Amino acid sequence: MKKLVLLAGQSNMSGRGYLTENDVSKLPGITALRWDKVWIPAVDPFNYDRINQLGLNESQDPFEEKALDVNNQRRCGVGPGRTFAKLLQEKFPGSEIGLIPVAVGGTPIAAWMPGGADKYSDRHPYDDALDMARHAMQFGQIEVILWHQGESDAKFKTPDYKEKLITVINNFRRDLSLENVPVILGEIGHFLDEKRFAVKEYNEYIRQAAAELSLAGVVSAAELTDRGDRVHFNTTSQYELGKRYFKEYCRLTGQ
Repeated sequence: MKKLVLLAGQSNMSGRGYLTENDVSKLPGITALRWDKVWIPAVDPFNYDRINQLGLNESQDPFEEKALDVNNQRRCGVGPGRTFAKLLQEKFPGSEIGLIPVAVGGTPIAAWMPGGADKYSDRHPYDDALDMARHAMQFGQIEVILWHQGESDAKFKTPDYKEKLITVINNFRRDLSLENVPVILGEIGHFLDEKRFAVKEYNEYIRQAAAELSLAGVVSAAELTDRGDRVHFNTTSQYELGKRYFKEYCRLTGQ
């Protein structure tokens, strides 16, 4: 049975770090559930997103270009999930790790309510996530929910963000029967342009939500850097983010 990790949120959880050779090697025993419910090697990029990461969508983001060679390092897809999975497998040698990537870039918190829709595609992030998670749970048990989202809401200053975030997490726990599963929330990048994003305010909401939820933690984005667009973490920072998520997972579970 696989130890499952649910990866939810928007683009920084999906992964926008530029690929290196280290990101495209297969890792024995670590798989990811593709959008069509096929388990594939957890080789970045493995999150189906509106970005053309698996040849399924066209990209309109000038920082990504279709079908570039991996060696070019401009093909995106590196998130924190693969690093977290490697550390989890090291902690439990011989275990099978299954990643459930359900993040959708650009989605505000409203899209993560039941029935919520992504305005840029035909995706329904929360409902689709439940569908993916339920399928994955036929093969193992969800050990942790990793969440990274909030840039869109910090930009548009969504009211009552903390309360809505708490609702989303409680919905996941209720609908997937994960009441005793730890949840880890990630801060949005400190490098975001504070003229466009209410960075400090929304990171405080994220910290407050973690404090008010049971068995929940938060990881800092302090000293992490962007890939040049002041929105997305670069590859090295995504590795570090994965390590921070894992450290918090160990704290929450007493490992």
